[in-house]
Amino acid sequence: MTTLVLPVICLGTCNFSATLTAQTVAVSRTTASEVHSTISHEADARIDKALELAGANRSEIARFLANYEKSGDAQKFDAARWLVANMDGHGFARIELCDKDNKQLGFDALAYANLGEAQARLDEIGKSHPDADFRKISFESDLEHASADFLIAHLEGAFDAWRSLPWAKSISYEAFREHILPYRGSNEPLDLWRAPAQKRLETLVTELRASGEKDVRVIGERVRSTVHPWVAFSDLYYVHPTDQSYTEMTEDKRGRCEDITNMVSFGMRSVATMCASDYTPWWAASDNNHAWEVVLDEQGRGRAGLAGRAAKVYRKTFAHQESSLGAIKQEKETVPRWLSGTHYIDVTAEYQPVSAVTVRLEKPPEGQRFAYLAVFNGGAWRPIHWGHIVDAPGIGTNVAFSALGRNICYLPMYHIDGVDVPASAPFILDADGISHTLKASEAADVTLVASTTKPDIQDPDTGRIKARTMVKPDAAYELFVWKDGGWKSIGRREQGEETRVFESLAPDGLYWLVEDGSRKLERIFTVEAGGQVFW
Repeated sequence: MTTLVLPVICLGTCNFSATLTAQTVAVSRTTASEVHSTISHEADARIDKALELAGANRSEIARFLANYEKSGDAQKFDAARWLVANMDGHGFARIELCDKDNKQLGFDALAYANLGEAQARLDEIGKSHPDADFRKISFESDLEHASADFLIAHLEGAFDAWRSLPWAKSISYEAFREHILPYRGSNEPLDLWRAPAQKRLETLVTELRASGEKDVRVIGERVRSTVHPWVAFSDLYYVHPTDQSYTEMTEDKRGRCEDITNMVSFGMRSVATMCASDYTPWWAASDNNHAWEVVLDEQGRGRAGLAGRAAKVYRKTFAHQESSLGAIKQEKETVPRWLSGTHYIDVTAEYQPVSAVTVRLEKPPEGQRFAYLAVFNGGAWRPIHWGHIVDAPGIGTNVAFSALGRNICYLPMYHIDGVDVPASAPFILDADGISHTLKASEAADVTLVASTTKPDIQDPDTGRIKARTMVKPDAAYELFVWKDGGWKSIGRREQGEETRVFESLAPDGLYWLVEDGSRKLERIFTVEAGGQVFW
């Protein structure tokens, strides 16, 4: 999940008809009822849609369903239907460094010995391609590429583990379906990982059987701690944002946090233990983003600690989420990339105290139905949450944002034709849940003695503290304030100047002190009692 922010540029033949018959649908409803399935009439429609989207691979998806219709195992048939009903949107995404026209620029992170060398090359590319960025160049939909045999192997492996291992007896069917049954972690290449992962855990499974331990979370923690070292964190993979398969990770033994989380989920699912994959799209007080695994109990409940300040925490799901932005947006509407998916839920409130905030908006462009909240990350405002725009008589245009992390600076935004545009003034949501608007509009009577451009920050991947970046006498700096929808320069301190004092600042201003020639990764701040408070 973590990607480096680039400021210059994240067997057999088929005898079954490709069209499900009315008899198949009737049987599926009967068997689903027998196992207390939550599959609904809407799921029937999603299965029909999935078969249509499968295109030339329709016969494989249909054969997978037919195999379990004929199996006599109602629970497996329900599980097969559930997988197909939720497959739309899942697939392998290949991401490469491209110019603004999506032309690949030939950058291969793994050709470099370390992140420093790779970043130097990225900086070179950025000089000639200032709009270069990591972009999705292809997407191989599971519905179009997963074979019946692949899906059958995964479903059988999942049920074998769930039905045979003693600690799995307390795991509910619903929790099994969401956290053990799925055959993929994120957007990695399809892979048959269950059998090899289970083989690697044979010794541990034997030990756990002998222990008599039945607590699902206790067992899960043992499995997690065993699997976690299978992939070592490497910051080089910050600039290798294509997710790795189980086989790739087994061979290279390195990856970023998303890879490690996927590997842990593969190992845990292979022996019928469960973890969720939680993530924050963008940290709220530092750069980049993060993903991590959460060991779950028999009902699929659990949370972990936070390694940074998070405005939002989301949990990946295999199930399609009807209320997600990606599910309710219209085809013509563009939305921010991190919020466009249909397989995630908001779990921010499980991690920390949260608040709801209603924001008065400047008049939105015609046709805009959604507004967004952004945090400052990597030198830019990054949307991490959304809400419906409402016109209230006598009040005006506003949007309600729910379950927001506190002690964070936010900026309301619109997303217009792929571009994020400010929609109102930034605000601080303080530790008590009170919001403070930053308009830089009050009397300019504040003096700042600038000493730091970036505070001490803990690296969420390594746990190490990255020391603060101090103001240097041999460098030039420019101070910006956020006003009227953008950063406005309000003063410079040139190289060699002894003073680092800025006077006549607004007490309700949001500031950004940027060193000349930097990558603009300095943190934003407010001024309190003459000192910097970073956000």
